[in-house]
Amino acid sequence: DDYRNNCCKIIDIGLSLPYKDDPYHHSLQRCELRDAYRKNVLPSLLEFDPDMIFISAGFDAHRKDTMNFGYVGMLEEDYEWLTEQLIKVANTCCNGRIVSALEGGYKIHGGIVSPFARSVASHVRALVDGGNSRELYDKDEVEWESQYEKHMIEEKEKKRRMKQARAATAARELRESLLPSPRQTNNGIVEEQNNEDALLREELPQNDVGLVDEPSRKRARKPVDYKQLLEEMQTNSPSK
Repeated sequence: DDYRNNCCKIIDIGLSLPYKDDPYHHSLQRCELRDAYRKNVLPSLLEFDPDMIFISAGFDAHRKDTMNFGYVGMLEEDYEWLTEQLIKVANTCCNGRIVSALEGGYKIHGGIVSPFARSVASHVRALVDGGNSRELYDKDEVEWESQYEKHMIEEKEKKRRMKQARAATAARELRESLLPSPRQTNNGIVEEQNNEDALLREELPQNDVGLVDEPSRKRARKPVDYKQLLEEMQTNSPSK
């Protein structure tokens, strides 16, 4: 019984799928993942009361790592937070004795700015900072933290929706300002002023064959009296 109760315990926790194109539900999924550690993994680890904690540090659960096929959406901040919590447990149970070994992470394109490199940096930074900390694990604190994170997610979502509503209102007002304004008639019927349609409805002049006369592009000239012109030329010409 003692062997069965203290050997090879695996805690398997199901999580909701992340929403890649929905920042609100993706944030909720990250909060759900943290709550899984707060409510299940970390309390069980405290109850086990280890003499030393070994971390198999894998980072293929990153949101941009295709190895997890989109089933997990962790970010660098989540790895750093989890490392901080494990350090607090180590401080509580085993005088801060904790060892981390690199296990995996496959999104390495981009070098030092790749998702893998940023996740490792966050994890190591938390380990270094934890080496100077003797903070213990506090169950009440993590419960408050969970409620605070959910509150901030809801507030952020409200601001995002308000911003979208303002943008939609501004676009509608701009569209309405570019359209011709309606005119109210005496009968209370709204009519739109359309100068082009009004011109098309006007009666156009027609010639003898019923076609519309187009304006001439030639200059208008006065009629010429050639008999008078000849007399003036003869009068003004010098006599031989």
